[in-house]
Amino acid sequence: MDDGQLIGELERYERELAAILGRFSREFHIAPGDDPKFRQYVRELVDLFNDALGRNPYSRQIADEANQGVSNYLNSPSYKSVENVLSVVRAALTRLKRNPDLLTQRKAAQNLRHRENIFIIHGRNEAKWRELKDIVKSQFRLNPIVLMEEPEIGSETVIEKFERYAETCSYAIALFTPDDEVTSGGETYLQARPNVVYELGWFCGRLGRSGVMLLLQNGTSLFSDFGGIIRKEFSKNVSERTSEIRASLTAAGIIEAS
Repeated sequence: MDDGQLIGELERYERELAAILGRFSREFHIAPGDDPKFRQYVRELVDLFNDALGRNPYSRQIADEANQGVSNYLNSPSYKSVENVLSVVRAALTRLKRNPDLLTQRKAAQNLRHRENIFIIHGRNEAKWRELKDIVKSQFRLNPIVLMEEPEIGSETVIEKFERYAETCSYAIALFTPDDEVTSGGETYLQARPNVVYELGWFCGRLGRSGVMLLLQNGTSLFSDFGGIIRKEFSKNVSERTSEIRASLTAAGIIEAS
């Protein structure tokens, strides 16, 4: 999408939001049918800005305004929230028109950010995923994406939020820790949370097995389906495998050889 196309799309949303604003009742209640339409526009605008500009302040502002706007006893968008989202769109339009090279500059930065975005798949062990996040950020100068720390948009589901952030990542590291106790056939064993298994499978399908890494804490049972994935086992701390993680990220082209 070039500058002209982005500006054209934003002008269309500007008109639609202004129309919704104009249909509010005197009691400042949103018109019938405009509630789902506004929520849809919010999601589309966040995706539009993210796709065109990468990480940007407009997406977060729009999401925040929309979320605050439904925090009322009616659980429907307030006049002020629609007005504020419209003002964000207008501010973005003004900036894009004043700086026609902004999109080109942002695209270059976005490509770099996408390469640097590393999704961290984790379960219940907060100490371990925080350790991994710190290693990815401080040791490798990459951008760790931890889903629970990222903002959500309105009433989107966990799966929708996961897919939205996962799409921006070039690599995923799955942290398998012994979170769940399972008994089957008289045998008891410990395994990772179901979300960890699902998310790892999703990334294998999107990036291939070379685009994912599995960090397995000793004592965690592993499904045989993941046998072909790069796997590194650790005992107590993720840092035990820092050098091996670096080697795998280098081999995958995520970081340069030191």
